[in-house]
This record gives sequence, C-alpha cells and structure tokens, in this order.
Amino acid sequence: MAKEDNREVEETGTGKGGGGLLPIINLVLLLVVLGATGFNSWTLFNMDKPSVREPVTPTADTLIPEADDTAPGEAVEMELDDVTVNLADPNRYLKVEIKLSLRNDEAKGKIEARLSEINDLLITLMSGKRYADISTPLGKYELKEELMHRINKTVGGNPVRKVYFTDFVSQ
Repeated sequence: MAKEDNREVEETGTGKGGGGLLPIINLVLLLVVLGATGFNSWTLFNMDKPSVREPVTPTADTLIPEADDTAPGEAVEMELDDVTVNLADPNRYLKVEIKLSLRNDEAKGKIEARLSEINDLLITLMSGKRYADISTPLGKYELKEELMHRINKTVGGNPVRKVYFTDFVSQ
C-alpha cells in the first residue's frame, strides 16, 4: 500500500522534490519591490536639488529683467540671523552667518516678508548636511548654490543674486 501512495505522489508532482511555481513568484515579487524602493529612494535624494555643473534655467515669467543685473548701485545686501544647527553626524554642529546680495529694494521687501519661512528653510536644509559635505571648499560652494536656489524658489522670482558666508564654524 505504501508503494502505491509513493507512485501517486511521484505521478502528480506534489511530493517534496518538485520546486513548483511559488519560489519563482516570490523572486519576481522581491525584485519588483527592491526596484520600486530603489527608484523611490533615488527620486527623493535627487528631488529639487540644483546641479552645480548645470545652471538652473529659469523661465521667463520668474526672471527679473536683465537690466536689474547690470544697473550700478541697485544691488542691496541683507544680513540674515545667525543659524546654529546640529549636523546629521552625531556630535557635530554648524554655526553660520549669511549675507544675501539682492537685486534691488523690491527684492529685499520680498525676502523680509518671508523671513520666518527662509529661516526655517535654512535650519532644515543645513541640519540634513554631514560634516564631510560642508568641510571642503566645493561643499561650501554647493551649499551656497543650493541655498540661493531654494530661497529664490520659496520667494518667487530671482531676488537673490549671491549668498555669502560671513562666518562659518563647524565642529
């Protein structure tokens, strides 16, 4: 009787030796989940971050006319509040004083109107940085470019011409 049961199992393929379709389905699902997670992470890390090598191309409706750039004496400087944040690395901090070079008095009014939002942006952005990201001259340059891009995007238009670090202490 036992020999007959073994023959039935071997004939139907429901015994221990028949791999089946389930491991293949599991492998395909695992690859799909890993691919979706990787794509999502890649998208989040590269989201809204200006490229240092490729200049940001603003649209015509967000630009202040070129005449503002070349007109002498119209540029205005504005000093922001000191910012001290903990870096993403443990036991590391950054203290920064920032001065903005703005296109004109109208741009200064735009910045002053959204100063709380800009300070929040500075704290949020810089607290996500690691010491290795900001300790080199290239890292500081990239941080300036990112700050300028984000402030301009927050305020609308291109009121900020340049970002200057007047004090930069990291430990």
